Amino acid sequence: MTRAAQPSEADFPFWTEEKLRIADTDHNGHINNGATGQFCEAGRAELMAHCAGDREGRDFAMAVARVAIDYLREIHYPGRIRIGSLVSRLGTSSVTVEQGLFKDGVLFARSENVLVILDRDTRRPMPIPEEVRARFAALMKV
Repeated sequence: MTRAAQPSEADFPFWTEEKLRIADTDHNGHINNGATGQFCEAGRAELMAHCAGDREGRDFAMAVARVAIDYLREIHYPGRIRIGSLVSRLGTSSVTVEQGLFKDGVLFARSENVLVILDRDTRRPMPIPEEVRARFAALMKV
């Protein structure tokens, strides 16, 4: 993740929205860090389905190899949050996804995720199929 500049909503081409739940709060009254990880996962899952199709319909698997989350400020229940995602790197068998998490237009967390494309049978990394690569490339940071 580039730490020099904080991303804005305009930086992200792909969006997911989640509702905050009272169960997402902790004893300090703010949204728990574990819930923030789940919001990142929800954004990743929708991005993966958008680019690679339904899990059961594809002949490869995808695994998360790395997740890093920077918690920038507290947020509180109730409300909705938006998870913006973009592709920052396309490797031979991996994709790096950056995310910005916003509540009421304010960035409260950001994450960087590395996804690896795996052969379903061998469970080893394999090249990203060209049609899937093109969909990921369409979401690249400019």
